[in-house]
Amino acid sequence: MADSPNVSVVRRLYQARGNPDVMRQVLARDIRWEVVEGFPYGAVYVGLDSVLHDFFGRLFTDFDEFVADGAEFFESGERVIALGSYSGRARRSGKRFTARFAHVWTLHEGLIVRLQQCADTIQLARALADANNPMV
Repeated sequence: MADSPNVSVVRRLYQARGNPDVMRQVLARDIRWEVVEGFPYGAVYVGLDSVLHDFFGRLFTDFDEFVADGAEFFESGERVIALGSYSGRARRSGKRFTARFAHVWTLHEGLIVRLQQCADTIQLARALADANNPMV
């Protein structure tokens, strides 16, 4: 079965692997990006520039590799729920991680206007920890 238009937009974001050009095409300029406390740079980011620079710009300095893979998608009206996992490697410690997530995406007129994130934050904290900076 083919994806609905909203699921297609969300899949496109995951497939972009952080490509800012694609992100600018699928995220609304006034997006609300809610990152759970305990996740690196956990906070609420408002606006596309803030998401790209204040969140992803900082996140990608801590990780040599960082991938979010959406595996299952469920749609209800303007919301798409994605279940999946993060994987990657922390730059300083060299440790690899895998962590499960649930994302609730809200779309309006074909653009993503909100992310609500839930994630297994302990896995990322362990990867970021090193002998000089024990987090967990």
